Amino acid sequence: MLENIRIVLVRTYHPGNIGSAIRAMKTMGLSQLVLVDPREYPSEEANKMASSAEDLLSDAKVVDSLYEAVHDCELVIACTARPRTFDLPLLEPEPAAAKLWSSAKQRPVALVFGPERMGLHNDDIQLAHYRVTIPANPNYSSLNLASAVQILCYEIRKQLSITTDASSKNEERVLPSIERRENFYDTLEQVLDESGFVNKQHPGQLMQKLRRFFSRAEPDESELNILRGALAAIQRKMQ
Repeated sequence: MLENIRIVLVRTYHPGNIGSAIRAMKTMGLSQLVLVDPREYPSEEANKMASSAEDLLSDAKVVDSLYEAVHDCELVIACTARPRTFDLPLLEPEPAAAKLWSSAKQRPVALVFGPERMGLHNDDIQLAHYRVTIPANPNYSSLNLASAVQILCYEIRKQLSITTDASSKNEERVLPSIERRENFYDTLEQVLDESGFVNKQHPGQLMQKLRRFFSRAEPDESELNILRGALAAIQRKMQ
């Protein structure tokens, strides 16, 4: 299942942090690294900081957007120290790792880290199901990127020896991929627009609220199929 867990670094500024992150991953048995629009890669600095993990670094996948990195994932958790305009249910590291571990039994999952300077944008956050924050000194909560990767990879590693009733129950639920979820949102927005329900002056506000609603509800694949079927029936009736 470790092969189904992706570490995604978004717009990483310092190439040394990429090398340090892959080294942290390898110590915990993770190997799937995806880089979204890194400032500098490939890089000698990244190779240097990777130490004995250059083999995994050379296999890292580079993509242009976060959607491209996670579109096939069942579960996406964003690591961020601060709430954003588009907020998500908050998890601490251990329950976040448990959710990733449980979902990785069925499909790929992703743990997403933003750039060092500004963190993840709202557009990045809305592709995730949850956000995870590492408890730290509130007067100095800034963690180095590689340190944050190490802490959360360690929590994932712990799941190898932990079995809980909660994870057994979650195993029965299969969440839709990000691609299927985004397709649902596109169809929902289209139906609401065609029905005249959307306020033309503020079209994005409604969808942002609905995204938050569905994030909290966390519909599984079967439930999303019901919603998609209902939207298709409404479209046919309107036509």
